[in-house]
Amino acid sequence: MALAKAFAPGKVILLGEHAVVYGHPALAGPLEQGVTVTLEPREAGGVSIKGHEGLSAIVHAVRKCAHAFHLTNIEVEITGDLPQSVGLGSSAAVSVALVRAFASAAQINMRPQGLLDRAMELELEFHGAASGIDHNVAFDRKLIRFIKAKRGQPVILPKNVEAVVWVVEPRGSTRERVMALGSLKESNPERCERIFASIGELSDRAVEALEEGDLRAVGQAMDTNHRLLQELGLSTQGLDRACARLRSMGAYGAKLTGVGVATLGAEGHRAFVARWEATP
Repeated sequence: MALAKAFAPGKVILLGEHAVVYGHPALAGPLEQGVTVTLEPREAGGVSIKGHEGLSAIVHAVRKCAHAFHLTNIEVEITGDLPQSVGLGSSAAVSVALVRAFASAAQINMRPQGLLDRAMELELEFHGAASGIDHNVAFDRKLIRFIKAKRGQPVILPKNVEAVVWVVEPRGSTRERVMALGSLKESNPERCERIFASIGELSDRAVEALEEGDLRAVGQAMDTNHRLLQELGLSTQGLDRACARLRSMGAYGAKLTGVGVATLGAEGHRAFVARWEATP
C-alpha cells in the first residue's frame, strides 16, 4: 500500500518566457499532463528510485528530499505523460510532486510557501537556477500572471480558455537557450532590455484581454511576442513554420514556448492540451 501519492502538472507559458527571468511579467498555466510521485515502504532500507540509478539529477533530488523530510526505507516511483526537455516544466512538476508526497508521508503539515520553497530548492538539481514560474504553476494549478520572486496572481476568466501545444522537432535545450540569451544580453544589454520590457507589456495586455474575454487580442499579443523572440534569435525555421500553419488553421495566435509551440484556439496533431475553466 502506498505511503503517499502526489500529482503536479506541467506548464505552458503563453507570454513572457525569458523576459520573466529578468523581472518582467509572464502569463502561464497548467497542462492536463503532468507527473505523479508514489512512495511505498521498502524492507531493504534506504531510498530506492524505480527506473533510475547512478547519479542522475532525479536521484539527487529524491535523496535530497528524503533527507529533508527525515524519511528512509522508501521506494519512489515517478510516472507521467509529460515530455522531458521541451520546456513544459517537467522538472518543476517532479519537484512539486516529490515535496507534496514526502511531506504527506512524513505527516508534516507545511504552509504552502514552505512547500513551494522546498520545490524551488530541488529545482537546483535540474537547472541550477529558475525564475519560479514553473513551480508556481505546478503548485497552484491555475492560469497566473507571474513576476520573479513573487507569488503568482490568478487570472480571472469570464469564460473557458483552451490552448494547444505542439512539440516541434528537432528539440532544443532550455538551458542552452538561456545561456545563449545571457551572452547576448551581456553584449547588447540595452537592446535586450528594450525587448524584454515590450514582452512584459504584452503579457499584461494579454492578462487584461483574458479577463475581458477577448481571445483575439490575446492571440495578437502572442503573435507579437513571437516576433520579439525571433529578434532575440530564440526561434527556428521549424517553429516559425509551425506557428504559420497553426494560424492558417484558425488559431487566434501562436508562438514558441519552451522548445515547442503554443497556440490559442486551434486543435493540432500530437498536441498537448491546456484547458482553463471560467472563474466561478
